[in-house]
Amino acid sequence: MKRRKLMALVLAGAMAAVVGCSSQSGTVKQPEMQKEAASQESTKENGNEGNTAGDSTAAQAGSWKPDHDITIRVPNAAGGTMDTITRILGQGIQQSTGTTVMINNLTGASGAIAANDLLAKDADPCELMTSGIALFTLAPLFNQDIKVSLDDFTIVSGMVSEDFVLCVNPEKSGIHNWEELKAYGEKERILFGSNTPGGTTHMLGTALFGEAGLNAEAVTSDGTNKDMLALTSGDVICAIGNASACQQFIEEGTAVPIAVFSAEAYDGFEGFTVPSVVDLGYDIQFKSCNFLIAKKGADQAALDQIHDMILAYTEKEECKKLAESAKYVPDIADGASVRAIVEESANMCREIYEKYYH
Repeated sequence: MKRRKLMALVLAGAMAAVVGCSSQSGTVKQPEMQKEAASQESTKENGNEGNTAGDSTAAQAGSWKPDHDITIRVPNAAGGTMDTITRILGQGIQQSTGTTVMINNLTGASGAIAANDLLAKDADPCELMTSGIALFTLAPLFNQDIKVSLDDFTIVSGMVSEDFVLCVNPEKSGIHNWEELKAYGEKERILFGSNTPGGTTHMLGTALFGEAGLNAEAVTSDGTNKDMLALTSGDVICAIGNASACQQFIEEGTAVPIAVFSAEAYDGFEGFTVPSVVDLGYDIQFKSCNFLIAKKGADQAALDQIHDMILAYTEKEECKKLAESAKYVPDIADGASVRAIVEESANMCREIYEKYYH
Protein backbone atom coordinates (compact mmCIF):
# COMPACT_ATOMS: atom_id res chain seq x y z
CA MET A 1 0.00 0.00 0.00
CA LYS A 2 1.41 3.40 -0.95
CA ARG A 3 2.32 5.75 1.83
CA ARG A 4 -0.64 8.03 2.27
CA LYS A 5 -2.49 9.58 5.09
CA LEU A 6 -6.06 8.56 5.68
CA MET A 7 -8.67 10.49 7.57
CA ALA A 8 -12.33 9.74 8.07
CA LEU A 9 -15.24 10.52 10.21
CA VAL A 10 -16.20 8.49 13.21
CA LEU A 11 -16.76 10.47 16.35
CA ALA A 12 -18.46 9.26 19.47
CA GLY A 13 -19.99 10.68 22.63
CA ALA A 14 -22.26 13.66 23.13
CA MET A 15 -22.64 16.62 25.42
CA ALA A 16 -26.06 17.97 24.45
CA ALA A 17 -26.29 19.90 27.71
CA VAL A 18 -23.41 22.11 26.73
CA VAL A 19 -25.48 24.15 24.29
CA GLY A 20 -29.18 24.46 23.51
CA CYS A 21 -30.52 22.36 20.66
CA SER A 22 -33.66 20.86 19.15
CA SER A 23 -34.29 17.66 17.25
CA GLN A 24 -34.24 19.38 13.88
CA SER A 25 -32.99 22.92 14.08
CA GLY A 26 -32.46 25.88 16.33
CA THR A 27 -30.36 28.90 17.10
CA VAL A 28 -27.08 28.70 18.93
CA LYS A 29 -27.92 29.40 22.55
CA GLN A 30 -25.60 30.30 25.38
CA PRO A 31 -25.58 28.18 28.53
CA GLU A 32 -26.78 30.08 31.59
CA MET A 33 -23.41 29.83 33.30
CA GLN A 34 -21.81 31.56 30.32
CA LYS A 35 -24.18 34.52 29.90
CA GLU A 36 -22.43 36.78 32.40
CA ALA A 37 -19.02 35.96 30.94
CA ALA A 38 -20.32 36.55 27.44
CA SER A 39 -21.70 39.90 28.51
CA GLN A 40 -18.29 40.87 29.87
CA GLU A 41 -16.66 39.74 26.62
CA SER A 42 -19.16 41.84 24.68
CA THR A 43 -18.22 44.88 26.76
CA LYS A 44 -14.56 44.29 25.97
CA GLU A 45 -15.27 43.88 22.27
CA ASN A 46 -17.11 47.21 22.27
CA GLY A 47 -13.87 48.86 23.21
CA ASN A 48 -14.33 49.45 26.97
CA GLU A 49 -11.32 47.30 27.81
CA GLY A 50 -8.07 46.19 26.18
CA ASN A 51 -7.99 44.21 22.95
CA THR A 52 -8.10 40.40 22.91
CA ALA A 53 -7.68 37.86 20.14
CA GLY A 54 -11.45 37.99 19.63
CA ASP A 55 -11.42 41.79 19.43
CA SER A 56 -8.73 41.68 16.79
CA THR A 57 -10.70 39.23 14.71
CA ALA A 58 -13.88 41.26 15.09
CA ALA A 59 -12.05 44.29 13.74
CA GLN A 60 -10.65 42.30 10.82
CA ALA A 61 -14.10 40.91 10.08
CA GLY A 62 -15.57 44.38 9.77
CA SER A 63 -15.47 44.29 5.98
CA TRP A 64 -18.06 41.49 5.91
CA LYS A 65 -21.35 42.03 7.67
CA PRO A 66 -24.02 39.38 7.07
CA ASP A 67 -27.40 40.88 6.18
CA HIS A 68 -29.34 37.73 7.13
CA ASP A 69 -29.12 34.76 9.48
CA ILE A 70 -26.33 32.21 9.11
CA THR A 71 -27.43 28.58 8.72
CA ILE A 72 -25.13 25.66 9.47
CA ARG A 73 -26.37 22.23 8.42
CA VAL A 74 -25.36 19.27 10.59
CA PRO A 75 -25.78 15.80 9.03
CA ASN A 76 -26.16 14.15 12.45
CA ALA A 77 -28.83 14.21 15.12
CA ALA A 78 -29.05 17.01 17.65
CA GLY A 79 -27.08 16.25 20.78
CA GLY A 80 -24.40 14.21 19.05
CA THR A 81 -20.73 15.09 18.98
CA MET A 82 -20.75 16.78 15.58
CA ASP A 83 -23.83 18.78 16.55
CA THR A 84 -22.33 19.85 19.88
CA ILE A 85 -19.06 20.97 18.32
CA THR A 86 -20.93 22.91 15.63
CA ARG A 87 -23.00 24.71 18.25
CA ILE A 88 -19.92 25.62 20.28
CA LEU A 89 -18.10 27.10 17.28
CA GLY A 90 -21.32 28.58 15.88
CA GLN A 91 -21.57 30.58 19.09
CA GLY A 92 -18.20 32.15 18.26
CA ILE A 93 -19.39 33.09 14.77
CA GLN A 94 -22.58 34.54 16.24
CA GLN A 95 -20.65 36.68 18.71
CA SER A 96 -18.22 37.95 16.07
CA THR A 97 -20.83 38.82 13.46
CA GLY A 98 -23.72 39.81 15.71
CA THR A 99 -25.86 37.65 13.43
CA THR A 100 -28.04 34.75 14.54
CA VAL A 101 -26.56 31.34 13.73
CA MET A 102 -29.18 28.67 13.01
CA ILE A 103 -28.29 24.98 13.35
CA ASN A 104 -30.26 22.72 11.01
CA ASN A 105 -29.96 18.96 11.64
CA LEU A 106 -30.48 17.13 8.33
CA THR A 107 -29.62 13.48 8.81
CA GLY A 108 -29.35 10.63 6.35
CA ALA A 109 -27.32 9.23 3.45
CA SER A 110 -23.99 9.71 5.23
CA GLY A 111 -24.37 13.50 4.96
CA ALA A 112 -25.50 13.63 1.33
CA ILE A 113 -28.95 14.95 2.24
CA ALA A 114 -27.46 17.94 4.05
CA ALA A 115 -24.92 18.47 1.27
CA ASN A 116 -27.60 18.51 -1.42
CA ASP A 117 -29.64 20.95 0.64
CA LEU A 118 -26.63 23.25 0.73
CA LEU A 119 -26.10 22.89 -3.02
CA ALA A 120 -29.73 23.88 -3.61
CA LYS A 121 -28.98 27.33 -2.13
CA ASP A 122 -27.12 30.21 -3.73
CA ALA A 123 -23.37 30.34 -3.07
CA ASP A 124 -23.48 32.37 0.13
CA PRO A 125 -21.09 32.55 3.11
CA CYS A 126 -24.18 32.49 5.34
CA GLU A 127 -25.11 29.03 4.02
CA LEU A 128 -22.76 26.46 5.57
CA MET A 129 -22.50 22.80 6.56
CA THR A 130 -20.45 20.73 8.98
CA SER A 131 -19.11 17.72 7.09
CA GLY A 132 -17.21 14.60 7.99
CA ILE A 133 -14.51 13.31 5.70
CA ALA A 134 -16.39 10.06 5.10
CA LEU A 135 -18.86 11.95 2.90
CA PHE A 136 -16.10 12.50 0.33
CA THR A 137 -14.12 9.29 0.86
CA LEU A 138 -15.92 6.19 2.13
CA ALA A 139 -19.58 6.97 1.45
CA PRO A 140 -19.35 7.21 -2.38
CA LEU A 141 -17.42 3.92 -2.51
CA PHE A 142 -19.89 1.87 -0.51
CA ASN A 143 -23.08 3.55 -1.69
CA GLN A 144 -23.18 4.24 -5.39
CA ASP A 145 -26.31 6.35 -4.95
CA ILE A 146 -24.30 8.95 -3.06
CA LYS A 147 -22.92 11.30 -5.65
CA VAL A 148 -21.11 14.22 -4.06
CA SER A 149 -17.99 15.96 -5.25
CA LEU A 150 -15.57 17.99 -3.20
CA ASP A 151 -15.20 20.22 -6.25
CA ASP A 152 -18.71 21.58 -5.59
CA PHE A 153 -17.68 22.95 -2.19
CA THR A 154 -15.16 25.21 -0.50
CA ILE A 155 -13.70 24.02 2.80
CA VAL A 156 -13.93 26.95 5.19
CA SER A 157 -12.19 25.58 8.27
CA GLY A 158 -11.17 22.45 10.08
CA MET A 159 -13.04 21.84 13.34
CA VAL A 160 -11.71 18.66 14.92
CA SER A 161 -9.44 15.73 14.11
CA GLU A 162 -8.72 12.66 16.19
CA ASP A 163 -6.59 9.53 16.14
CA PHE A 164 -7.97 6.01 16.09
CA VAL A 165 -6.50 3.28 18.25
CA LEU A 166 -6.54 -0.51 18.40
CA CYS A 167 -7.30 -1.84 21.89
CA VAL A 168 -7.16 -5.25 23.59
CA ASN A 169 -8.38 -6.57 26.94
CA PRO A 170 -5.49 -8.51 28.56
CA GLU A 171 -7.70 -9.77 31.38
CA LYS A 172 -9.98 -11.61 28.95
CA SER A 173 -7.55 -12.55 26.17
CA GLY A 174 -4.10 -12.57 27.76
CA ILE A 175 -2.92 -10.33 24.92
CA HIS A 176 -0.92 -7.23 25.88
CA ASN A 177 0.60 -5.87 22.64
CA TRP A 178 0.60 -6.10 18.85
CA GLU A 179 3.15 -8.91 18.68
CA GLU A 180 1.03 -11.08 20.96
CA LEU A 181 -2.10 -10.26 18.94
CA LYS A 182 -0.27 -11.14 15.74
CA ALA A 183 0.93 -14.44 17.19
CA TYR A 184 -2.66 -15.22 18.23
CA GLY A 185 -3.92 -14.37 14.75
CA GLU A 186 -1.46 -16.71 13.11
CA LYS A 187 -3.19 -19.62 14.87
CA GLU A 188 -6.72 -18.45 15.62
CA ARG A 189 -9.29 -16.21 13.98
CA ILE A 190 -9.26 -12.67 15.38
CA LEU A 191 -12.68 -11.25 16.18
CA PHE A 192 -12.47 -7.46 16.19
CA GLY A 193 -15.12 -4.93 17.16
CA SER A 194 -15.92 -2.30 14.56
CA ASN A 195 -18.71 -0.53 12.74
CA THR A 196 -20.37 -2.04 9.68
CA PRO A 197 -18.77 -2.38 6.22
CA GLY A 198 -18.39 1.09 4.78
CA GLY A 199 -17.53 2.50 8.18
CA THR A 200 -14.17 3.79 9.24
CA THR A 201 -13.17 1.31 11.93
CA HIS A 202 -14.30 -1.63 9.79
CA MET A 203 -12.07 -0.43 6.98
CA LEU A 204 -9.13 0.14 9.32
CA GLY A 205 -9.37 -3.34 10.80
CA THR A 206 -9.83 -4.93 7.38
CA ALA A 207 -6.77 -3.11 6.02
CA LEU A 208 -4.54 -3.74 9.05
CA PHE A 209 -5.25 -7.44 9.44
CA GLY A 210 -5.22 -7.88 5.67
CA GLU A 211 -1.80 -6.29 5.35
CA ALA A 212 -0.55 -8.43 8.26
CA GLY A 213 -1.91 -11.57 6.61
CA LEU A 214 -4.01 -12.50 9.63
CA ASN A 215 -7.34 -14.31 9.73
CA ALA A 216 -9.77 -11.75 11.17
CA GLU A 217 -13.51 -11.19 11.20
CA ALA A 218 -15.44 -8.08 12.25
CA VAL A 219 -18.14 -8.20 14.91
CA THR A 220 -20.05 -5.08 13.96
CA SER A 221 -22.22 -2.57 15.79
CA ASP A 222 -23.54 0.95 15.29
CA GLY A 223 -21.19 2.66 17.74
CA THR A 224 -17.68 2.55 19.18
CA ASN A 225 -19.02 2.43 22.72
CA LYS A 226 -20.73 -0.88 21.90
CA ASP A 227 -17.53 -2.19 20.36
CA MET A 228 -15.60 -1.33 23.51
CA LEU A 229 -18.24 -2.97 25.69
CA ALA A 230 -17.88 -6.11 23.57
CA LEU A 231 -14.15 -5.95 24.23
CA THR A 232 -14.55 -5.59 28.00
CA SER A 233 -16.94 -8.56 28.08
CA GLY A 234 -14.57 -10.73 26.05
CA ASP A 235 -16.90 -11.08 23.06
CA VAL A 236 -14.13 -9.80 20.78
CA ILE A 237 -10.34 -10.07 20.96
CA CYS A 238 -9.73 -6.43 20.05
CA ALA A 239 -11.60 -3.29 19.02
CA ILE A 240 -10.87 -0.11 17.09
CA GLY A 241 -12.19 3.29 18.07
CA ASN A 242 -11.42 6.97 18.16
CA ALA A 243 -9.24 8.00 21.08
CA SER A 244 -11.91 9.92 23.01
CA ALA A 245 -14.35 7.00 22.88
CA CYS A 246 -11.70 4.58 24.10
CA GLN A 247 -10.36 6.80 26.85
CA GLN A 248 -12.93 5.90 29.52
CA PHE A 249 -12.30 2.18 29.11
CA ILE A 250 -8.53 2.69 29.15
CA GLU A 251 -8.77 4.76 32.33
CA GLU A 252 -10.95 2.06 33.92
CA GLY A 253 -8.36 -0.57 33.04
CA THR A 254 -10.72 -2.66 30.91
CA ALA A 255 -8.88 -1.83 27.68
CA VAL A 256 -5.24 -1.37 26.71
CA PRO A 257 -4.24 0.57 23.55
CA ILE A 258 -1.66 -1.30 21.50
CA ALA A 259 -1.48 0.67 18.22
CA VAL A 260 -2.51 4.02 16.76
CA PHE A 261 -3.28 4.62 13.08
CA SER A 262 -0.82 7.46 12.63
CA ALA A 263 2.77 8.10 11.67
CA GLU A 264 3.87 8.78 15.23
CA ALA A 265 3.32 7.22 18.65
CA TYR A 266 0.39 8.53 20.70
CA ASP A 267 0.83 9.75 24.26
CA GLY A 268 -2.64 11.11 24.95
CA PHE A 269 -3.49 8.33 27.41
CA GLU A 270 -1.94 8.67 30.84
CA GLY A 271 0.60 5.92 31.47
CA PHE A 272 0.77 4.77 27.84
CA THR A 273 2.91 5.50 24.83
CA VAL A 274 0.99 3.83 22.03
CA PRO A 275 3.13 2.73 19.06
CA SER A 276 2.05 3.73 15.58
CA VAL A 277 1.04 1.11 13.04
CA VAL A 278 3.66 2.67 10.77
CA ASP A 279 6.36 1.76 13.27
CA LEU A 280 4.87 -1.72 13.39
CA GLY A 281 5.30 -1.98 9.63
CA TYR A 282 1.85 -1.04 8.28
CA ASP A 283 1.48 2.31 6.55
CA ILE A 284 -2.16 3.05 7.41
CA GLN A 285 -2.30 6.62 8.71
CA PHE A 286 -5.73 7.76 9.72
CA LYS A 287 -7.59 10.47 11.62
CA SER A 288 -11.24 11.31 11.95
CA CYS A 289 -12.17 14.88 11.12
CA ASN A 290 -15.04 17.32 10.80
CA PHE A 291 -14.84 20.56 8.87
CA LEU A 292 -17.00 23.47 7.80
CA ILE A 293 -17.91 23.79 4.11
CA ALA A 294 -19.72 26.27 1.86
CA LYS A 295 -21.02 25.98 -1.69
CA LYS A 296 -18.33 26.72 -4.25
CA GLY A 297 -18.51 30.33 -5.38
CA ALA A 298 -19.26 31.83 -1.96
CA ASP A 299 -17.22 34.96 -1.24
CA GLN A 300 -13.77 33.70 -0.27
CA ALA A 301 -12.87 36.76 1.78
CA ALA A 302 -15.96 36.22 3.93
CA LEU A 303 -15.16 32.53 4.32
CA ASP A 304 -11.61 33.39 5.39
CA GLN A 305 -13.03 35.72 8.02
CA ILE A 306 -15.31 32.95 9.32
CA HIS A 307 -12.25 30.74 9.75
CA ASP A 308 -10.51 33.54 11.65
CA MET A 309 -13.57 34.05 13.86
CA ILE A 310 -13.62 30.37 14.78
CA LEU A 311 -9.89 30.30 15.46
CA ALA A 312 -10.09 33.37 17.68
CA TYR A 313 -13.08 32.00 19.59
CA THR A 314 -11.21 28.82 20.49
CA GLU A 315 -8.68 31.01 22.29
CA LYS A 316 -11.34 32.48 24.58
CA GLU A 317 -11.95 31.12 28.06
CA GLU A 318 -15.64 30.70 27.27
CA CYS A 319 -14.89 28.33 24.40
CA LYS A 320 -12.22 26.50 26.38
CA LYS A 321 -14.72 25.75 29.16
CA LEU A 322 -17.36 24.56 26.72
CA ALA A 323 -14.81 22.43 24.86
CA GLU A 324 -13.54 20.88 28.09
CA SER A 325 -17.09 19.98 29.13
CA ALA A 326 -17.67 18.35 25.75
CA LYS A 327 -14.25 16.63 25.77
CA TYR A 328 -13.56 18.49 22.55
CA VAL A 329 -10.07 19.40 21.38
CA PRO A 330 -10.34 21.99 18.57
CA ASP A 331 -8.22 21.59 15.45
CA ILE A 332 -8.92 24.71 13.39
CA ALA A 333 -6.84 24.01 10.29
CA ASP A 334 -7.27 26.25 7.25
CA GLY A 335 -9.41 25.08 4.36
CA ALA A 336 -6.55 24.41 1.96
CA SER A 337 -4.80 22.13 4.44
CA VAL A 338 -7.98 20.16 5.11
CA ARG A 339 -8.74 19.81 1.41
CA ALA A 340 -5.30 18.35 0.70
CA ILE A 341 -5.85 15.71 3.39
CA VAL A 342 -9.35 14.87 2.13
CA GLU A 343 -8.08 14.36 -1.41
CA GLU A 344 -5.18 12.19 -0.28
CA SER A 345 -7.47 10.22 2.01
CA ALA A 346 -9.94 9.58 -0.81
CA ASN A 347 -7.17 7.97 -2.84
CA MET A 348 -6.17 5.69 0.03
CA CYS A 349 -9.79 4.73 0.74
CA ARG A 350 -10.13 3.76 -2.90
CA GLU A 351 -7.02 1.58 -2.67
CA ILE A 352 -8.34 -0.26 0.39
CA TYR A 353 -11.79 -0.64 -1.14
CA GLU A 354 -10.47 -2.09 -4.38
CA LYS A 355 -8.08 -4.46 -2.59
CA TYR A 356 -10.32 -5.76 0.20
CA TYR A 357 -13.95 -5.00 -0.67
CA HIS A 358 -14.38 -4.81 -4.43
